[in-house]
Amino acid sequence: MSSNAMNTKRSKPWLVLLIGLVVGVAAGASVVMWQSQTPAVETSKASVQPAESAMPQADKLDKTFFVSSLAEPRDIDEVIPLMGRLAFNAEKIHLASARIAGRLDRILVFEGMAVKQGQALAALYSPEYISAQNELLLARNTWRTLQASAATQSLAEDAEGTLQSARERMRVMGASEADIQSLERDGQVHEHLLLRAPISGIVTERNLSPGAFINLGDSLMSIADTSSFWFYGNVYEQDYQRIHTGQTLRLQLQALPNKQYSARVDLLAPQLDTDTNTLRVRCLVHNDGNLRADLFGTASLKVGKRQALLLPVDAVVRSLQVDYLIVETADGNYRKRQVEVLPYDEARVAVISGLQAHEKVVIKGATLLNQKLAGAA
Repeated sequence: MSSNAMNTKRSKPWLVLLIGLVVGVAAGASVVMWQSQTPAVETSKASVQPAESAMPQADKLDKTFFVSSLAEPRDIDEVIPLMGRLAFNAEKIHLASARIAGRLDRILVFEGMAVKQGQALAALYSPEYISAQNELLLARNTWRTLQASAATQSLAEDAEGTLQSARERMRVMGASEADIQSLERDGQVHEHLLLRAPISGIVTERNLSPGAFINLGDSLMSIADTSSFWFYGNVYEQDYQRIHTGQTLRLQLQALPNKQYSARVDLLAPQLDTDTNTLRVRCLVHNDGNLRADLFGTASLKVGKRQALLLPVDAVVRSLQVDYLIVETADGNYRKRQVEVLPYDEARVAVISGLQAHEKVVIKGATLLNQKLAGAA
């Protein structure tokens, strides 16, 4: 055997050891790489969460700021709302008109001013009124002359009848008793007849200006007695059959939030408004001195009972004229839900739709939590 062959046989064990060592190192590296990659996959899997988990959970919030509670079930009055405005009572509006023709030299009161019955409204120059005053003075002087003599007593009685007629004529023209007494006492003819207010109230409209000529029967101005008002409200057609004349409503005005008024239904319109599908209802409201025409308000008519859930006022989140509640779910999440609420008292509201009795609602910190939910979204 040659020396080369012997050298080849001696080197084979070392070659086998070298190959084994390389294979072992490669296998160890594979194990290390597999072990280092396995936790990374688990971490990435753990980072995938359901969509709702993006919202705040109870264990991530300071519970001193958020308090949840169940609503209180309660039977409340079922009411029909009627929204509308106040108007002057047309039955108590009077016209101040001229009883003789003449020229308006002065206007003494204007729109919006309060007047008392008998108060002077305008000064009217009228030759007819001046003539009537002269006739009364003549009749008075004649009666006095005839009454002074016993021989003319029968004629004095006729003269007294003429005097009474002269006085009545001045009353028809619009002269007051004070005007007539002043004329007879002083004997001085007045150039102007004072047109007086027929009732106490507010001047709502003026039809003439100073210097205008006014004829018999022409309207000078309108005066409204404000001891009562009419409230015109609108009710939907599905509810109007439940409203009848004589029913009492509770009226609350936007301008007077701390006051409530009692109103009585006295007229239902004979036809529906086809544009709004509502029926106009007229109610009588007595004025306590604070009411004004055209004030907006809502009247409530009780028609029965219904189930509701009571919650504190602070539990309601209002946005864009819509009411929401923050409802706590069983898994600790929160959901904002649209609901329909009615006022119950100063501290509570009545939820009539959108909430179940077994559901917990955030009653403290709802506004702050709503901001958090909006930020999470």
